[in-house]
Amino acid sequence: MTDLVDSTVRRIKEVSLRRATVADAQAIAKVRIESWQATYRGMIPDSYLDAMRLEDSMLHWKQILQALPEAGDRVCVYVAECEGQVIGFASGMLLPEPKLGMQSELTAIYLRPAWQRSGIGRRMVQKVARTLQAQGAESLLVWVISGNAPARNFYEELGGVLLLEQAFSWDGMDLMEAGYGWSDLSVLMASVNAMPTSASLH
Repeated sequence: MTDLVDSTVRRIKEVSLRRATVADAQAIAKVRIESWQATYRGMIPDSYLDAMRLEDSMLHWKQILQALPEAGDRVCVYVAECEGQVIGFASGMLLPEPKLGMQSELTAIYLRPAWQRSGIGRRMVQKVARTLQAQGAESLLVWVISGNAPARNFYEELGGVLLLEQAFSWDGMDLMEAGYGWSDLSVLMASVNAMPTSASLH
């Protein structure tokens, strides 16, 4: 058992975070689809999840990544990589105008299911938050599907405060979302550093 734990810890330590490039578009799309299909069963119709196309998601992310140089650090995308394979990604942006009193937004964070609950998610949150903080943001907003309990627990463990729950429409589906916020990014940073590596994420 000790050997297994040591092996897992070594594997986690080998995960590196770096800026995403256009060449990562396909890998990011794969992570997103795999994560959605594993996480959102029962929250989103199976027919929608099963019909998700790699080509569509890859095109979407290629467009985002191509626009990054013009956006500077107002928009950032990071990938988590292990042994040359992208296992997760996270993105964030400064908001043109505050939403719910928050100046920036964590727009995406996904990990391949096998890597969830490993502490990599909190490292990605920290990376995005630091980048946005360096651009002058003092607060952060994130949205999550209301029924996604593991993700909600993750944000709450990081000190996120529930700001709002509301209905929203996604590709013709009527869903509920919850908005969490940190009015002080230094509080988020402290919570990230204090969390155990086994904390859950989405």
